[in-house]
Parts: sequence; structure tokens; C-alpha cells
Amino acid sequence: MSATNSLLSANLRSHGRRYISTGLAVAISTAFIVITLIVMAAMTSSLTSGVYSQYQGGTIVVSQDNDAPEGAIESAEKALKDTNGVTAIKHMAQWPVVAQTDTTRGGLYVSPLAPKPFAEPVLSAGTAPTADDQIIIPESTASSLSLKVGDTLKVRSGFTEGDYRTLTIVGTTRSNTISMGIPASYVTDGGFSAIFGSTASGKFIVATSGANTDSNENPPEATQDEWVAKANSALSDISGVSVTSVREAITKDLDQARLGASVTTGIMLIFPAIAALVASIVVSSTFRVVLTQRTRELALLRTLGATRRQVRSLVTREAFAIGAISSAIGVVVGWMIGALAVVESGLGTSIAEVLVGVSVWQLALTWLGATLFTTLVGVFPARAASRVAPIAALAPVNEAGAGSRKKHTLRFILGVLVAASGSALVAYAWRLDSASQKFMLSFGGALVALLGAVVAVSVLLPALTRAFGVVFPGMLSAMARENTMRNPGRTSATGSAILIGVTLVVTIMVGAASVRTTLTNAVNDARPFDLIAVSTTGELTDDQQAAITSTDGVAATVAQYAAPGVLTLAPSASAFEPAEGSGAVEPGMTLPVMITGEPNYTGVTHSTVTQMGDDEVRVGDKALAGQMLRLCADTCTDLSAAYDKDLSDGDTRVSEKTLRSIVTSPERQAIIIKLADGADVEAVQSTLLKDSQLSVNGSALERQMYTKVIDQMMMVLVGLLGVSVVVSLVGVANTLSLSVAERTRENGLLRALGLTRRQMKSLLALEALFLSLTGALIGVGLGIAFGWVGVMSLPIEGATAVMSVPWLQLVGVCAVAIVSALVASWLPGRRAAKVSPSEALATE
Repeated sequence: MSATNSLLSANLRSHGRRYISTGLAVAISTAFIVITLIVMAAMTSSLTSGVYSQYQGGTIVVSQDNDAPEGAIESAEKALKDTNGVTAIKHMAQWPVVAQTDTTRGGLYVSPLAPKPFAEPVLSAGTAPTADDQIIIPESTASSLSLKVGDTLKVRSGFTEGDYRTLTIVGTTRSNTISMGIPASYVTDGGFSAIFGSTASGKFIVATSGANTDSNENPPEATQDEWVAKANSALSDISGVSVTSVREAITKDLDQARLGASVTTGIMLIFPAIAALVASIVVSSTFRVVLTQRTRELALLRTLGATRRQVRSLVTREAFAIGAISSAIGVVVGWMIGALAVVESGLGTSIAEVLVGVSVWQLALTWLGATLFTTLVGVFPARAASRVAPIAALAPVNEAGAGSRKKHTLRFILGVLVAASGSALVAYAWRLDSASQKFMLSFGGALVALLGAVVAVSVLLPALTRAFGVVFPGMLSAMARENTMRNPGRTSATGSAILIGVTLVVTIMVGAASVRTTLTNAVNDARPFDLIAVSTTGELTDDQQAAITSTDGVAATVAQYAAPGVLTLAPSASAFEPAEGSGAVEPGMTLPVMITGEPNYTGVTHSTVTQMGDDEVRVGDKALAGQMLRLCADTCTDLSAAYDKDLSDGDTRVSEKTLRSIVTSPERQAIIIKLADGADVEAVQSTLLKDSQLSVNGSALERQMYTKVIDQMMMVLVGLLGVSVVVSLVGVANTLSLSVAERTRENGLLRALGLTRRQMKSLLALEALFLSLTGALIGVGLGIAFGWVGVMSLPIEGATAVMSVPWLQLVGVCAVAIVSALVASWLPGRRAAKVSPSEALATE
């Protein structure tokens, strides 16, 4: 072993504990990257397999053109069925149905079960349907509707209000929790025709005879091309249909699937990149501080004859060794967790299978990249350490010299200029009319502004941390805040790491809360009622109204009545020309309309509603606005017309008092429902839908959908960004550990002067508190600002952006920062408190 290698080995043994936090930061970031790559690779593989499975066994694909005449695809199917060599046809249909159970109602997407040699659904239980009254459904659907194999459910077409058909569930299929499509239920061709009236769709796949097939049971390319020509000849008399080979269809779908997967992977890798950025701050700070602490050691090597190049090489090798070991640990941990994530998401069947299937090259390149990244980060501190002359290095070093101040001033000015440039780009983007350009430029400007803000604030962090410590009284607090100023670079790096993570998390939280409030307000303004129940068969009965009113979660209801009538121009009105130009409407001409009476909404609205006057009628024809109209049913009344954009032609709306003045017995058309505070809208709807003759919808469902989607996205994003916060907290522990190491003699002196072990632990805890809380508070402020920028930049049409700050969640972020900092300070504090005063004072 060479002298350099022996020295490297000795250095790693003697200084290894100082690099533990560095290794942990690198390992976490590397594991995060590996997990992301494994999960996204599994998703891409699943999409690819899905494409091949869709066309398994097929030879050609026949599709209907947009301008095809009616019946073209049916005629094409009939012609090809009679062609010699055609063995089977697969209908590419996935159509919606309404499913009714004994307890609730839901939606399914149904496809006809394809015959062999086409791929069969992968069953998790039961068997495939063989009769027209049987169905198999996805596991996720069975779970949400509380169904199992052997149960029955009623279904009808989602396109019309037809009759229900009772089907027996004979099996369930596997459904991924990470899916790019909607899982289908399957029935026989006959069952599909019974529900929708036809099995024909805009596309079908044809299977042909022949034993020479590939692993996907598709015939050779030459055979496929022959069948394309043969099918085109057979369909020459049918216009509006196109024939392609299965090979071309697979290639086209694979290109789309891979493009989508690549974009998704790129987006997902942003989060590991953020964690790697935070880790680089921790690693750089650690190397810089450790090498500063080892100045005497490195200078001694120079005095004994080592050149600058040799010293730089030695330190760089240390960085490489730490990076290699830490990255290897991260790769192995990420490999294991990634396999578990794939299996849990349904993208894999067993952990062992996933582990074996992971690309070795992908793992090796990730390890190499993380190792080189760590080495590169360590090169700059190594170069700085190698430049110190032996004599100068053995003397005390003034860390706060003028040169340092100049560099910090320059960095601050640079950060301010970058932040100002980013802000100017955002301001310019907001002036654009194109929603997509506005969003993209605002996003880019915000990233530039964030980078500049972090650079500028990092210069101020040591002073801000000290100023924040003034709020806390006592001797220990005074010592803690002065300690944070002893190494401004380390304090700045640690605070910056925390600041980045907290800023991004708060940005997501504020953005999610603001978007949620914006969309909720827009929904409330447009549809001020929680739920509206209508009958699918006609008039609502007294029993149905009583059942709705007595449902748990319903706070108030009001019935809305309607009746058919006719609308004419009042004799005093002049003729006018409708907007459609269909001719003049003369007084006395009648138009059939549906008259809806507007009840008193006072007890059922959740936003302000202007009630109609008894002397007006609202119409859906803009040309009628301002006219004096005569509305007739059992009797007639003259009313002033006003245009309502939410009404269609043939619909009119009047006050309930006016309706009852011209109609003796109006029909109960709908029940408007207001929910009780805290009521679960889906539970209320589920209860009401036990009545198969009711249809229940409303803004409460839309509001809950927005809330659920936004909250789920926020949880995912915050979880991904949480890794960066964890890495930054590792930096806090690292800073305190290095501080304990370099202040061993000082800590021993404090212990000798009467500082107890408990006070020593409290001192380190206060330092951690000042560091983390300062970074967290600044991060909260920046996060609120950038969250608002994000909301203002989103292309949300028809809604006014509303700023909403989730203060409770932000308090939670600060609380997590405080608790995590205290936890991070525990081990360094314990180590500092364990050293006896005599041993500490004897340390050189």
C-alpha cells in the first residue's frame, strides 16, 4: 500500500465520524433518485406491456374516420367477418355505465370481452363472464362499491336514461394504484349489446389464421402488410374507414406512451434534484469546515514536503471515498424501497421479481453520478486548503477578514440582482394575454427569483440568526447566539438548506390553499346550492321529498316546481328579429316553453342569490330581452323579459308566486338541498341514491372533488419535498456535531466553570433552535410570496384568484422545524455533555 493510500485510510478512520452527516445526506439523496427511477421505469414498463397486450393476437386495425358516413364501421366489420382467414374480431370500446347497488350508485367503464387469440383480462378472483348477464369488475371498483364475487348490481347505459339490467359479478381484475388509464369492467358481446344497443365502436382489431406468430401472437410484418392490402380491397366500396397494420398501431401507441412516461419521469426527478441541491450545501459546508479544522494537520504535511497537488489529491480522494461509500448505501436502500413501492402500487407482483428486473446499468450510473457529484463538491474546499502556505497555515487564521466581507458583499449584490431579474420576468409574464406563455414565463421567473433570494438571504442569515436569538433571554441564549456567529459560513449554509426546503413546502401549501379557495368561490358563485335531487322518471313524489328531508346530513330543503306553458309577445309589444335570423316574431305567435318557478332560496344557499321579482321572466333567448312577454298556462300574465345565460331556448324562469298564479297544479321538479356543517357530501349522495329513480348532483360534490384532488396533490408534493427538509435537518445535526468537535476545549472550560451537563445540552439545543427557526421563518415568508405568484400565474379561466394562507399548516411547518432541530441536537449535545472537563481541557 502506497503512502498516500495509507494516509487516506488513516484519515478516514480518524475523521470518519465528522463525515457521517455528509454521508447520510448523500445516501438519502441517492436513495431518492433510485426510488424515483425504479418506480418510473416500472410505470413505463406497465404502459408498454399494456400497449402490447391491447394488440395481442391481432393482425390489422380498422378505424372509422371523423367524416365517415353513418354505419360505415358496422359495414366494414360485416364485410371482414365474411373474409376467408379472419378468425376473430375485438371491439375497441370502453363506454360508461351507471351502476346501482343496494346501498349506493357509481360509475363503471365497460368493454366487451375479446375472444381468443386476443389477450384476456388478468383476474384476481373468480372467472371470466360466459353469459350475457355476467360481469367482471376491477378490484378498486369492487372495494369502492362494497361488492364481491357473487353479488349482483344493476347497470344502464351512461349515455341515456334507459332501463337497468341486473348483472352477476363473476370475477375481479387487478387494478394499479398508479395507472395512466381507467380500469375497465368486462361483459360478453351480447351483454354489451344489451346495455348499449350495439357492440360497434369507432375501432376494431382483426385476428387472422396462421401459425407463424411472434411472442405477442402477432403475425410477421409481411403477413400484416398482406392483410392490410386484402382488407382495403374488401372494403373498397365502404368510405370513411382506414386500415393499418398492428405493427404501425403498436409503434404509434408506444411512442405516445414513452413520451408521456419520459415527461413524467423528468418532472418527478425535479424533486430528487432539489434534495441533491440541499445535500450539496450540506456536503460543501462540511468539507469546508472540516478542512478548516484540519488546517494544522494539512500544513504539517506541507512542512514535511507534501506539494499542493498531493494535498489536494489526498483531500479529493477522501471526498471520493465518502461519496462512493455513501452512494453505495443509498443505491442499495433505494433499490429495496423502490421494489417495495412498485409492488405496493400494483406495478409489480413480487419484490424479488422487481429487484432482479432493475437495470444494473441504471444503478451503476446512479452510483457513479452521486460519487462524482460528492467528489466535485469536495474539490473546491480541497483547492482552498492546498493553497495555504505551511508557515501561514501554522499561524492562527483570521476567518473574518476583509476579503471575506468583500466576497459576501458581492454575493449579496449578485443575489439581489438575480432576484430582481426574476421578479421583472414574472411582472412581464403577467401582462401577457396567452395563458400558457404567462404560466411558463412566470414559472421560469419565479425559479430565477427564488435562486437570487436564497443567495442574497444566505449572506444575511448569520446576522438574522443572531438577531432572532436576542428575543430569548438568559445566559445560555446569549452564548448560543454568539456561537452561531463564530462560523458565519457554516451558519449560512445550514440556514440556506433549511430555507430552501421550507420555502418549497410552504409554496405548495399556500398555492394549494389559494387554488382550493379560488375554485370553491367560483363554484359557489355559479352554483349556489349544495345538492339538487331530480327524478329520472318524472315528478318527485311526497314520499321522495320526505325521505330526502329526513336524510342524515341534510340541514334544509326546498322544492322547486315547474309546468309546461306557452310564451307569446304581449299585444303591446313590437315585432323583433331573433338573433338566429329565423324571421320576425309577431304578437300572438306562441312558443312552447317549460316554466320553472323560483322558490325562496333563503334557507338553502351558501352564497348570495338575487331573487326574482314577481313581474319578470327570465329567458334563454337573448333576442327576447327587454320585451314584454305574455306567459300562459292555465291562465296568462304579462311579464318583462330578462336574459339568463344559464337557460336554454325553450326554458323560462319566474318566481314561484308567479308560477302558482298561472298554474293550478305545478309538478315538483327538483329538491334543492343544503347540507349540515361537516356533513360528508358523498355519504349523503350515496344514501339518496339508494332510490334508483333519483339523480343527485350539485356544487358540494364539485367542491369536495376539487378539495380532494388538490389535497392529494399537495400531500404528494409535500412528501416529495419533505426529503429535502430531512436532508437539511441532517445539515443541522452536522453543524452542531462539527461545532462540538472544534469547541472541545471551550466546552471543557465551561464545564470546569460550573456548566452542568443539562445546560450543555440546552446550549446545543438553543443553537439548533436559532438555526432552524430562522431558516423556517424566512422560508415561510418566501413561500407565501412564491405561492401567491404561482396562483396568479395559473391559467384558471372564469375565476378570480383569491389569496388564502393556511396559517395552521404553516404553524405546523415551524413546529416540525423546531422539534426536528431539537431531535437533531440531541446526539451532539449528548456527546458534548459526556466529555469530562479534564479530558476536554487536555485536547489539543
